Amino acid sequence: MTANDDWDHDAELLERWRAGDNKAGGELYDRHSPSVFRLFKNKVPDQTEELMQQTFLALVEGRDKIREGTSVRAFVLQVARFKLIDHLRGLSRGRAFDAELDSVAELAPGPSTIFAERREQQLLLQGLRRIPIEHQLALELFYWEGLKANEIAAVFDVSHSAMRSRLGKARQLLAAAIAECAASPAERQSTTMGLDTWAAQIRARM
Repeated sequence: MTANDDWDHDAELLERWRAGDNKAGGELYDRHSPSVFRLFKNKVPDQTEELMQQTFLALVEGRDKIREGTSVRAFVLQVARFKLIDHLRGLSRGRAFDAELDSVAELAPGPSTIFAERREQQLLLQGLRRIPIEHQLALELFYWEGLKANEIAAVFDVSHSAMRSRLGKARQLLAAAIAECAASPAERQSTTMGLDTWAAQIRARM
């Protein structure tokens, strides 16, 4: 199925759901809940189910407000991003919070390698949690969900060029974070040179 076919199928399901076909709404949930699960699980594992419920409740409540030309996937992931940031803001305990500066590791320390078998996978997960939340989200949408820069831009509601720039910066930050965690230059190189492979393996385990 091509990206356009995928978008068209979602649009058809949304139209049927709006007309009262709850089965179509259930199919939309089945199509997009794995992505939402992955978005939360590596950041706030103990709150994943709760935040998923909040995200899809917002979809139910906002299904008639999705703008024409906006994909259901972008809308759902955008809502999930807002829910995550609101939750993490609550964990900041009143101090200044900035999703473009603060990392999950600072706000919600805890296990970060629950889906890792190899050391490179562990380093990738640790590195992602150490970079600013917005950069982590952008990279995970790219590596785990296979979204292109323009599709991620729709989730963040920024321009395509702005997202391309953000992804470039995010990769630099991730490489630096992995270097800090790696026990040796060889371990660092093995992780950074094989990001696509390690990310695909982690996604499969999730």
